[in-house]
Amino acid sequence: MFLKRLYCFCFYILLIGLFSVGISLTACQQAKEKSNTTYSPPDSVYFQDQVHAKFAEGFQIQYHNNYKLLEILKPFQDKVDTLRYALIPRELEGKVEVGDARKITIPVQSMIASSTTHIGLIEMLEANDILSGMVGAEYVYSPKVRKGIENGDIMSLLQGEVNKEKVLELNPDVLMISGGQSSQFDNYRVLIDSGINILVNSEWLETTPLGKAEWMKVMAALLNKEKLANKKFNAVVKRYNKLKAAIDTVSQKPLIINSMPYKGAWFVSAGDSFAARFLKDAGADYPWLDTEGTGGLRKSFEVVYEKGLEADIWLNPGSAQSKEDILAKDSRFKDFKSFKTGKIYNNNKRQHPKGGNDYWESGVVNPDILLADLIKILHPQVVPDHKLYYYQKIK
Repeated sequence: MFLKRLYCFCFYILLIGLFSVGISLTACQQAKEKSNTTYSPPDSVYFQDQVHAKFAEGFQIQYHNNYKLLEILKPFQDKVDTLRYALIPRELEGKVEVGDARKITIPVQSMIASSTTHIGLIEMLEANDILSGMVGAEYVYSPKVRKGIENGDIMSLLQGEVNKEKVLELNPDVLMISGGQSSQFDNYRVLIDSGINILVNSEWLETTPLGKAEWMKVMAALLNKEKLANKKFNAVVKRYNKLKAAIDTVSQKPLIINSMPYKGAWFVSAGDSFAARFLKDAGADYPWLDTEGTGGLRKSFEVVYEKGLEADIWLNPGSAQSKEDILAKDSRFKDFKSFKTGKIYNNNKRQHPKGGNDYWESGVVNPDILLADLIKILHPQVVPDHKLYYYQKIK
């Protein structure tokens, strides 16, 4: 009797054990299936690397589980309506609903650029191969892009109104345009209705050099190159801020004037412009630093001429390559202090014989090098080993 009860007890314990093991295996299997579902559902993509605007005021990027939302906050000079673009991975094309946002499939594989400033963004991210068309190709500096145009890999489109037939022929993933007046956007209505993605790049409206350079992150979101963009942009920021901090120890600030008069008016950089910010960060005494505005200020010839007589340095005197070029504009410039001392500098050191200027291409994404140039001109003792890269002395 005792043996029979012992046998039943052992059999009962064995059943409980087997039942527990079964529950554990089932739970593990369910957990495994749940884990797989979390990381790779069939209709989503996990964006491991992300970019976000820290200095730029004109755009922001949000990451969702199956698309990136790119918002251009200040697309036009005269209008602040936000433009929204949903950047959708190719494997999810046709599977994602994003409301009223314009859909762009990523990574972008072909693009037409309408400004040479766009070249800087592309080359910074090592993505020259996406450039299939270039508007205003005659003004390009980049040797790589010029070679692509010459051998036919990049279609040349004339400056001015975009040739819509050629754009439709190329059928790019994106036609990047610069945000000017909002009315200009209507010129692209035919292309938009034909399925061409028109992406507005308004980096030129940014008010700080780092804000302009940060637009490389917009390009990175289009190319899935966020990791590379963060690495390169963070390095630029580090170098820029180190140079800027070095200027804090400088007590003397040279008086600066810039640009060249045109048809009786002299346009100088307004106090809130990125150009004025460059001068401030480089330790310049600039007469119009306290003025409002992000573009150019229209001044009479006499107002700037008076400042020019005493200015220590004259920057960016139009297209001048020599003092003779300057005097050919107006012989009164020989009275300028900077003319007498030879302290006139222009940003055309890296210029193609046909006119393309690298200052407007790679200079957009290299504000640290531009700042080093300006400091070399204003306070050479601060950067004794730096050699002028974009600027040159006018002789």
